[in-house]
Amino acid sequence: MADVVADIKNRLSIEDVVAPYVELKKAGRNFKACCPFHSEKTPSFVVSPEKQIAYCFGCHKGGDIFKFIQEVEGCEFPEALKILADKAGVKADVKKFKSKTKGGKSMKDQLLDIHEVACKFFESNLFDKNDSSKKVLEYLHKRGIKDGTIKEFRVGLAVDSFDELYKFLIKKGFKHDVLVKSGLFSLRDVGGKGIYDKFRLRLMFPIFDHMGRVVAFGGRALKEDQVPKYLNSPETSIYSKGKVLYGLSHSKQFIKELGNVVVVEGYFDVISLYQDEVCNIVASSGTALTPDQARLLKRFTKDVVSCFDTDSAGINATKRAFVVLQEEEMVMKTLEMPDKIKDPADFMVDRGKDGKDEFLKLIDKAESFLEFYAKLLYQKFDVKTLDGRRKFLDEVVPLLKQVKSSMKMDYYVRSVAKYLDIKERFLYDEIENFKVLRDKFKGGAREEGDIKHRKVEVQDVLISIVLEYPKCFPLLKDSLNEDDFEGELKDIYIELLRQYNPSRTEEQQWDKGTGKMVVLSEKTAFLSLFAEERYEEFSEESIVLEVEKLIDNMAKNRRMHKRLELERALKEADEGGDTEKKKILLEEFQKLLTS
Repeated sequence: MADVVADIKNRLSIEDVVAPYVELKKAGRNFKACCPFHSEKTPSFVVSPEKQIAYCFGCHKGGDIFKFIQEVEGCEFPEALKILADKAGVKADVKKFKSKTKGGKSMKDQLLDIHEVACKFFESNLFDKNDSSKKVLEYLHKRGIKDGTIKEFRVGLAVDSFDELYKFLIKKGFKHDVLVKSGLFSLRDVGGKGIYDKFRLRLMFPIFDHMGRVVAFGGRALKEDQVPKYLNSPETSIYSKGKVLYGLSHSKQFIKELGNVVVVEGYFDVISLYQDEVCNIVASSGTALTPDQARLLKRFTKDVVSCFDTDSAGINATKRAFVVLQEEEMVMKTLEMPDKIKDPADFMVDRGKDGKDEFLKLIDKAESFLEFYAKLLYQKFDVKTLDGRRKFLDEVVPLLKQVKSSMKMDYYVRSVAKYLDIKERFLYDEIENFKVLRDKFKGGAREEGDIKHRKVEVQDVLISIVLEYPKCFPLLKDSLNEDDFEGELKDIYIELLRQYNPSRTEEQQWDKGTGKMVVLSEKTAFLSLFAEERYEEFSEESIVLEVEKLIDNMAKNRRMHKRLELERALKEADEGGDTEKKKILLEEFQKLLTS
């Protein structure tokens, strides 16, 4: 394994691996970007070509190329190895590196295996050539879906049975307790001993993650009185609804090539458009676009065309999508369907062989969302009245407040002002003065996306400075000892002490190649990068003063903790009537106060 990993690292730089996921900007020796793991306005994600790591000082995620891919793709080491091996042009037998538990495969691998086998089971049901499967195929054909497309998207059939899938998977060797966790079954009792198939008499759409693995299912009812109409897999350890976009596994290469993506609502919309070669298409699958989905799309394009229903629920979903995309500084246009046509799937059936060309024209005519929405509001409210103008502004101003770019803001303000026949300056005043809770329009997206920056402890900062500026180590050594540090920091301090030799010159003190101490661990790399970023502009004298201040801070903290310990011990000795121990503790307390 070491040879394969080393070979990949020799061929791929950290900046090349990270670049497809974020927009890197040169910042001194490093690159900076907004973090791909959480929403932020000020970049705290740093990529170091020198150290070959990427790390966010806000949410504290990152690492080398393998750790980064594991974090950003939500995969384990074997999958990260495969992704990077393919990118580097290196042959790697990934099976050798599959993570194992005492029972063999990891739980995640077992769940992926279950979903893959279940998908094949549903596929075989659909093409079983019995009366039930023939009727379902006829239904698909009536909706314009061809057999080749059915097979490409691996659409299947769950028959009307309570245990057919369960029995099939048990025969395949899957364990009951793992099947309970798969989301494919419902429980008869709390203990999970009695379970039955969740999906029965439903058209089955496998949901793929962006890497093409089956992670969940959506089942459409095949009877008119069946509820719900669409039944989806629950969240599991391999499936989070807000992090998956249906169709992305098929469309991502086309999105990159064409430079934009059309976001629709349902499975049929994606399949119908893809079949007719409108391939830059994904579905939010009945949920409003989430920050995670927006960041996933941003890897492939910044230009989004929304195509949701124009009923009130569809408009609200479009508004939320706009706000979420503004946080990622993406562009959103909105495609307007012709009257009496509900969705893209119906449009493609209605237009027949001309469907592709007609739909591409609709994409070309798509307006920016705020222009589209302002036009709807103009039709809804009488803006010649004071009440109508206020209602119009109450709807549109909160959305204008989300726009980050001054250039885009200027364009939108001019467009909206025309509907009200007012001066642009007045609209800018409204935007400035209008106070609105962002959660109202994000539907909780802010709480989901924002992450509070974790405090960097004093001992972390001190060690980080010494790693990057080793001349400061004698100050640390003379004032503190290993007991002032905890965990891995303690180990690093001891290693620093071991390598330090006061009889050597400064040039000979540490590693002769870098002039810095040699501790090759992920923690030391992150700490060193932190000091490099934070103190790059500091003079040598300023860094020394900073170290002295931090040491003093730690010493005060040490005395404070010691005092609290003595006070607690004195109280215990007093309550227990231990006068001898109390006398010793009082002497220690006195020494502490005079030191």
